Amino acid sequence: MKIRPIILFFAAFGMMAGANANVVMTGTRVIVPFNNKEKTVQLKNPDSQPYVVQMQITDDKGKPDSHSPFIIVPPVFRMERETGQSVRLITKDTSRLPQNRESIFYLSFTQLPMVTPEQKSQNQLVLAITNRVKIFYRPAGLGGEAEDAYDKMEFSASGSELRVKNPTGYFINVRSAELKSGSRYITLAKGIMLDPDSQVKWSLPDGIHSLRGTTIKLIMVNDYGADVIKERHL
Repeated sequence: MKIRPIILFFAAFGMMAGANANVVMTGTRVIVPFNNKEKTVQLKNPDSQPYVVQMQITDDKGKPDSHSPFIIVPPVFRMERETGQSVRLITKDTSRLPQNRESIFYLSFTQLPMVTPEQKSQNQLVLAITNRVKIFYRPAGLGGEAEDAYDKMEFSASGSELRVKNPTGYFINVRSAELKSGSRYITLAKGIMLDPDSQVKWSLPDGIHSLRGTTIKLIMVNDYGADVIKERHL
């Protein structure tokens, strides 16, 4: 989950300044299969004060995505203290999306704390906290299961580079990648996402020009946000 601060002026809502981010979402990602016309997202406010929350679909740069196939209901709402809120993510027409690979969107929600009655007459400069999670749309034309994609990754060495290929239609989220060569453990990458049917290059350390006899250890993130550890002996 990514967090980015933005400055907003919300006198109409009577907000107060604050940087605490207390509204949280259940889960770290949203998976929308092709046969799901609607997905429910759960939010919780464990704090002792209410918040106004605004939700929207954005692109990878945080800008509103008017071409996304989703509608959020409700897009703006008030969360009372120590309560929860269900938000519906309704799927519209997905015919324009690729049917042989996943598509990615981003769900952003911005929270602003409410003021006490004594502060309503004051105009305040507000620090709003925006959280962003990934939405993966999963079409019907994909083979296998998402976790099977990890086992289909391909590795090859070329000079001082390790070529990593994802030949599947799934996004693969890699929390960390390590190479074991003899007694050495070398970090190759951290916190990256491999697009469907794509290839990336990771730098190999000095002295390693072949993968023979090495082991690659990957820590991936599955649909539920849990770590999945995979090792490949090469």
